[in-house]
This record gives sequence, C-alpha cells and structure tokens, in this order.
Amino acid sequence: MVTTVSALRFPDLFFSQVERLGDKVALRHKDYGIWNRITWKQYGQMVRQVAAGLMAEGLQPGDRVTVLGDNRPEWLACHLGTMTAGGVTVGIYPTSSPEEINYVVSHSEAKVLFVENEEQVDKVLEIIDGLKGAKVIIWDPKGLWGFNHPRLSFFSEFMAQGQRYLEEHGHELTARTQAIQPDDLAMFIYTSGTTGRPKGAMISHSNILKMTESFVSVLPTSDKDELLSYLPLAHIYENLISVLQAVRTGATVNFVENLETLPQNLREVSPTIFASVPRIWEKFVSNIEIKMSDSTLLKRLCYRLAVKVGLAYIKAREAGRCPWWLRLAYRVAYWGVLYHLKRMIGMERIRYAICGAAPASPELFQWYNAVGVNLREGYGQTESTGVIAVTPLDAPRLGYVGKPVPGVEVEIAEDGEILVRGPNVFKGYFKNPELTEETVTAGGWLHTGDVGALEDGYLKILDRKKDIIITRGGKNITPAFIENKLKFSFYIQDAVVIGDGRKFLTALILIDEDNVNKYAQDNRIPFTTFEDLTRNPEIIKLIEREVAAVNKTLARVETVKKFRLLPRRFYEEDGDVTPTKKVKRRSLEKRYVNLIQEMYGS
Repeated sequence: MVTTVSALRFPDLFFSQVERLGDKVALRHKDYGIWNRITWKQYGQMVRQVAAGLMAEGLQPGDRVTVLGDNRPEWLACHLGTMTAGGVTVGIYPTSSPEEINYVVSHSEAKVLFVENEEQVDKVLEIIDGLKGAKVIIWDPKGLWGFNHPRLSFFSEFMAQGQRYLEEHGHELTARTQAIQPDDLAMFIYTSGTTGRPKGAMISHSNILKMTESFVSVLPTSDKDELLSYLPLAHIYENLISVLQAVRTGATVNFVENLETLPQNLREVSPTIFASVPRIWEKFVSNIEIKMSDSTLLKRLCYRLAVKVGLAYIKAREAGRCPWWLRLAYRVAYWGVLYHLKRMIGMERIRYAICGAAPASPELFQWYNAVGVNLREGYGQTESTGVIAVTPLDAPRLGYVGKPVPGVEVEIAEDGEILVRGPNVFKGYFKNPELTEETVTAGGWLHTGDVGALEDGYLKILDRKKDIIITRGGKNITPAFIENKLKFSFYIQDAVVIGDGRKFLTALILIDEDNVNKYAQDNRIPFTTFEDLTRNPEIIKLIEREVAAVNKTLARVETVKKFRLLPRRFYEEDGDVTPTKKVKRRSLEKRYVNLIQEMYGS
C-alpha cells in the first residue's frame, strides 16, 4: 500500500503516518534479551524533540548533522529530526576510523555529531580538536558517567532541552518545517567507494518522495509488514529500506542486536520483507549445506531431491511450461522439506526478499526461489537515490536486475554504459562541481559507471565500466560474471578475477571458512590456522575442482587458468571490502601483487 498523502517534504509524510497509525508499533529494539516497542506516536515525539533540540543548539536551515552509530531507534530519530528542523543528515559508518570520521565531519562542515557509545566517543576524542566546533551528543552513557568535556553532552540532556524548546517555541519548529522546499537537501550519503576518498552525494526531499513512491509501486509494502534493519544506515541501501520505505508505508522496523545475532533475530522476528547483500544470502545457503551434511542420510536425500524438484519447477514456470505433475511434485517437496528450510532461517513469513548493493549469481536466485523465498534483485546506486530498476514480483527474469521503476528512463550509451534520467537523480557531489558535471551531463543523464544491456525492457548489468578486462588478445571480459559463478560454490566466499592486458585469466580466491573447516574435519585434514588451510594441498585440490566445475560453464576465453588462495580473511577496516561487503578490487590487487606476478610467471 502506497500512502497517497500529498507531501512536499519528507517530514510531511512522516507526521501523516504518525497521525494515521498512532499507537501501532513503529520500531522494535532488543535490550537485555527483551524486545521493546516504540509506537508511531512515541516515534513522532522523539523526532520532534530532536528537531527542537537542534534548533535550540542554533541549527540553521541547510546545516549538516552527522550520525555515528549502529542501527537503533535513536539513529532514525536523529535522522528524521534533522530533516524536520530543515537540516541535512550525514551518516557515518560505525566501523570508521578516527581519520575517516574527521574527514566526513570536516568535509560536510557538520554542526552536530551524534555518537552511539563509549567506543565511538574514544574515536571522536582522538580528533575532537579538528572537528571545527561541532557539538558531540552521546546516545548511550554507559561507561561515561562522570565524564566531563565542554564539547560533549548526553542525549537525555539534549532531549530535555528539546522538550523545553517545544513547549516554548513549538510554532517556530512548525514554521521551519513548512519553509522547506521540495528541492532542498535532506541528506548526504558519503559513498563508501572502492577507490579514493568518499564523495558526499546530495539527495533532496523531492528525490526521496518520488523514488519511494516508485519503489513501493513495484514491490508493494504496507503497515502490516515487518522489516529487519541491520546493514549500515550510512549506506543508501539500508536507508531506503529501514527509513524511507518504512515511513512511506508504515511498516514496522526491527533492529538486530548486532551482525552476529542476525540469524537468531531473523528467526525471532520472522519478517515479511527482508533486504540484504549477496554475501549474506550466500552465507545462509552455506549454513544450510553444513547442517544438511551433518544430518542423516535420509534427510540429506530428501533435501537434495526437494531442491532438485524446486529448481525444475522454477525453470519450468519461468519458461511458461509447467506440467501438472511438476506442480504437484513441488507442493509435496515444499510442504515436506522446503518450508522447514525457510523456518530454519526465519523466512517462513517472507512475502518477498531483495538482494542488492552488489552483483550476485543467477544460481543464487534460482536456489532461493526454488525453496519458496521470492528473492528479487534490485539495482541502484547512491547517485540514483538507491533505485534504478527492480525485478517485478509477478515477472522475474533470472540474470536481469529488473525493469526501470516508474518515472525513470534508462538508455545504453555507445560504449555500453548505463545512463539514467528521472526524479531519482541526485543533486550532485558536495564541494565537487567538476565531478558533478562529469557524472550528470547535458539533459540530466546520470552516468552510472556500469556497463549493461536492455532486453525486452529488462536491464542486465555486465560489470563496472572501469573493471572490464581487455585481454592481450583484445577480448572484453566482464569479471563480475565469472566471480559470481565462483562465489556460488559453498567453498568459495569471494573471488577477484585478474587478466587486464594479459594472455589469460587468473583469480585470487578467499575460501569460505566455515565450509572449508567442515570439509577439513570430515576428511581428517590437519590445520591450526586460517592460513594453514589455504596452504594445504588437499584444500587447494578441493578449490581446483570447484574452479574446474565453473570453467565448464564458461567460454574458453573466460576460463580461469590459475588461482591462488588468499592467506587472510577480508577486513573492512583494512580496506579489503566496503561496509556492504563489496570487494575493493584495486586494493586487493595492490596488496597481493606478488601472488599475481607468481601466477603469470613474472
């Protein structure tokens, strides 16, 4: 259900939901093992107090407010409160180093910095002299009682100040909100990027309103839906799902305790809509494979047969030729086996699920749809307010990211680059007009940097333009296609294909630690550390077989001739991956230059 409120600014939409939904639960968060509820009425009061508190601190229209912390109700209240006061929200990834925090706060010229807890305060104290007067407000005081600093204060004090301001000057807050224009800025999203300094993408109220309406017209959501929030809110993807879509539709948002408790929280909440990145979807499959390998022979056989029937059913249905006996066999397989798999991962109530923020293999979507999870792909980027194309629920097409959402035009340039025009296109990069002009050219066309194709109205993504490999023989190769096939192996977590300007393709491979550990234990292969596993000849042979299986599905020029197993896990803080687990290709190629040279004999 799309809310039809006539809104000029995002806070209009939010407060109309507060009035409409009142005592219905808006947010849930878990403390000390208990799920706590916040109603829409309470949510609205929190947002008003934050907005009033910011005005009491002297926030002016257009001023920036930064938010640093994990997903929790305070994040959303500060986000929407900033917008309500006419300010611009700037999220910071909770894994950011002090230097990265300093860059975002200073570059955005933020007046206020909300921080979560003692861990984040420690980072801020390292750089506070360089923050140019930004006021720091702490949500969680645990471990900080008695701490005193002229630039730091606690959220409880700030909210009390906001309440006093509301009582005395509430009309001024109302006037401030009503003065916001549709094209005024609502938030900056600093792109995590795979290279260079992050860029501050400027997104307006109009961008948000129009794109959330288009998004939910393709993937319907209502106030009866339950969402789970766990990806970083500083990223456009989670912001779109947990804040913008939820406000548009009135859906309830549940916050996970942390990434480690995601599987448990998923089972507790059993959301009706769940959005995640490919790595998490792949991990769920791996976990099921591990559990099945430890089960009885009968259960293993039932599992394999049920998935096989499910895959046949999905392929036949997509082709439009599904015989009665296959439909019957699928119903038996679903209620006998596959439904219980969905319950195992907390998805028995799922109406639809979304995979986005990075490329994923068609095999991944086939598997989930076979077990009864309507996994759909979405495509977008920060500069498009998170949305360009979405796979329709009633017309999926494997290998494609869907159709452009209503109101968005997509064209393919002569060099294959995807160009986008519409109300989703951002307002440019903060303090970088030159790059803005390169990214949004004449006619309002956004240059996405992705190479793709349009076929029967469906969009296919081939790769990032800068990542296309041109071999020494002049062949164009899209490494993401090969990498996604490799990553669907239960024993491979990530892969980076190399070969630009070279005679053949090679790959750097990160093993899936859980599954390879299990394989080593089952086959009595001795090891003590992660690096031991990657050097063991039996493990290398295991991965060799997986690579050979993928090579059989590829054209000869696309096959991986050599590979090396990486001796360490990927860490976000070391620059290996982005906060949404997207591999930083250039960083890894630089880090492992010796392994690459070894494969090419140089």
